[in-house]
Amino acid sequence: MEYTERAIIQRLKEGDKVVFEWLFKEYYTSLCIYAYRFTGEQAMSEELVSSTFAAIWEKRKEINFDTSIRSYLFRTVHNKGLNHLKHLKTRKKYENYLLDHLPSWTEGVIAEQLQTGGDLRQDIEKALQALPDRCREIFLLSRFGGKKYHEIATLLNISPKTVETQMSIALRKLRHNLRHWIPLFIVLHHFT
Repeated sequence: MEYTERAIIQRLKEGDKVVFEWLFKEYYTSLCIYAYRFTGEQAMSEELVSSTFAAIWEKRKEINFDTSIRSYLFRTVHNKGLNHLKHLKTRKKYENYLLDHLPSWTEGVIAEQLQTGGDLRQDIEKALQALPDRCREIFLLSRFGGKKYHEIATLLNISPKTVETQMSIALRKLRHNLRHWIPLFIVLHHFT
């Protein structure tokens, strides 16, 4: 691209996607390599760089490029990298605090969850998908739809007893499929 830096900044501020794409292609790889110094993980490095470009595009009209575009990009990734490290440090402190202040019977389970990076939301979604269709529908209407058993029965044209039975099945299966999270739930409920 044969533009001056000032012209590139002006076109970027005007929303020129071609210029933005050029910037992305020009700096993405070197920024990822730079971000890797902070994260030590390729995926996280790519996420930091992608979020940098996303923020630039969203705030392109307000950004003040007081230095060169290259310096601005590297400084932004640098700051995001430092924030990432602070976040990791805070998370580690919290995990250590939990492990130091929890009853001993919970340590192994919680340590395992923290180390394996278990994702509660993902596990809940999997557990819900594992429920039979009608069972899942009734559970979702009750727990997330705020419906009472008799309302669900009327809505689905089934007896309230069937709703009660299906809820019992859903809760039993969810307890079983999410059993590795139960100690964490108990501890968090107890300490909050």
